[in-house]
Amino acid sequence: MAEQQQKNGNHAGRPAGSGPAKRTTQAAGEKPAGLNETWSATSGILARRKRQYLIAVRTLPGFAASPANSVHETLKQMEDVEILRRLRPKGFKGLGAGAQPGAQEIIVVRMDDQRAETLRQSAPPHVVIEEDARIETGMSMFPASLAAPRRRREVQFQVLGGGDQPLASAGVTVLGRSFGALAITDQAGTASVAILDAEADLEDVGAIYVQPAADHWECFIQRPILNPAETNVVRLRPLSSQRFPDAANKPAGEKRPAAWTQELMDLGRLAAGLTGAGVKIGLIDSGCDNSHPLLHHVAKGVDLTRSNGAEGWTRDEIGQGTHCAGIIAGTGDSALGVSGIAPGTEIHVFKLSPGGRFSDLIEALDQCIERQIDIVHLGVSANQVSELVARKIIEARLRGVACIATSGDEGGPVRFPGMVPGVLCVSAVGRLGEFPADTHHALTAIPEFIGSVGVFATNFSGAGPQVGVCAPGVAVISSVPGGGLAARDGGAIAAAHVVGFAALVLAHHPLFRGVYASRGEQRVNALFELVLASATRPVFDPTRVGAGLPDFRGVAGMGASNADAWNKTMQNLGVFGGAKEGLGERFPPSVGAPPGAMALMQLHAAGLI
Repeated sequence: MAEQQQKNGNHAGRPAGSGPAKRTTQAAGEKPAGLNETWSATSGILARRKRQYLIAVRTLPGFAASPANSVHETLKQMEDVEILRRLRPKGFKGLGAGAQPGAQEIIVVRMDDQRAETLRQSAPPHVVIEEDARIETGMSMFPASLAAPRRRREVQFQVLGGGDQPLASAGVTVLGRSFGALAITDQAGTASVAILDAEADLEDVGAIYVQPAADHWECFIQRPILNPAETNVVRLRPLSSQRFPDAANKPAGEKRPAAWTQELMDLGRLAAGLTGAGVKIGLIDSGCDNSHPLLHHVAKGVDLTRSNGAEGWTRDEIGQGTHCAGIIAGTGDSALGVSGIAPGTEIHVFKLSPGGRFSDLIEALDQCIERQIDIVHLGVSANQVSELVARKIIEARLRGVACIATSGDEGGPVRFPGMVPGVLCVSAVGRLGEFPADTHHALTAIPEFIGSVGVFATNFSGAGPQVGVCAPGVAVISSVPGGGLAARDGGAIAAAHVVGFAALVLAHHPLFRGVYASRGEQRVNALFELVLASATRPVFDPTRVGAGLPDFRGVAGMGASNADAWNKTMQNLGVFGGAKEGLGERFPPSVGAPPGAMALMQLHAAGLI
């Protein structure tokens, strides 16, 4: 067994399987054929479920760190601990010159909770033992169907798009007080949704949510009138619909711009011709469908979930990674009418969802260090905290990798790793008039947090003092798997806007061709300070929007004369009074020194402003 564990421990990927082959006969005391390793031969019942854990050595002041090899040898002797793999750093080897060789290595094991707790209690203080928890991508908006119904009632639907064409692969969700049911439309646009209780009155249905695969607006109908005897037809608007009549300060019927989100961040005339060329971006998310017309240039990636082979990173089951890739670096197609913020950047895709764990996130960050990635988009999050992931993020920052993360989509506190110091955490905001009123997008606004130009804080974004900036994250139109477009919500989508924004600054600001041309933590600090200093804050709770919306016109020393940049930046900071029209003061007098003040001093010292 020790020999098999040694083989598993040295393997770069996960083992395909372990344990003896099944036999057709069963001896006394043996587990029945077909049951997994949790069967207990002594009691004849299922034993504790095993989980994955991460074990590593931390360096503490005054303690000599034990080599990771000694920990590995100890674990090999434990028959109830299965060693899955060893994560060895590919780039930065330690947090300082005095770090011990192997101190950053992480061992991934599988064991039951009782064994893990025993190890925690007996381990010395410099050994870290934590669960290798699952990470998540995007929102979980609606409940799953309840199990074991007595009888079912089938309700028929047909979903039609522009020109009354049937829409295939659209999700139809029926929500009731005590149930939720989902079906997918076929090529004729039809779907049969099974409501759990045949005796339930259709008046118990609280809402119908129809989500198209691409190219149409979703539809969220509250308290619908359903006909159990006929097909219920739902018509969806094409994404090319005109601007909606509740648009703030805009006349009804005005043509909807393809990128209102970029307009909101002033990524227009000033950023024209800037592509972000030379910047490498790590997209840690759900993969990327590079067969999409906007994403043919995305050629580098790896599937760290190891579920779909070498090219598995191009398969995006969730769609969020493809959507964010389009926001950051879509090449622009006049037929589709959308383009990315920084289309000249080099995207490296790291697929971590569905199925990824903390250990996979650590490996992705390690590869970002090795590949000298400039900016990382952290589109994944977790409801647990990992010291070992946080430590890897710190290593990445020290090596010049700027990590930009979602604040989460659960509507509570900022989720991990957005809370890690040194990460630029991004929350999502929306703008009224950029979506039909009968969509779920319309339900994301917090009424008391709607600004004078219709910008609103969202009820799904994580909130807290860790939020650095906000960005568009409601009804954002971008690429989705299969070649179409879709309007989606989420904190990862907001973070993608800031990633593209930061890429333009890093690629084209003179500060990063001079004082901060070399990779390192100071370069990351300067980049984040410029982004923060450019922001304009809507007049509501800063724990929801941080410093506010990054504004490309507010990036000091870029795109204007030195005097103009200095004057504009000082005005944004409240030194000369005034503020950007419509969005309130950048920093109210009570706030004191802005978080971007250091960037101004650096620019002034460098003679750039």
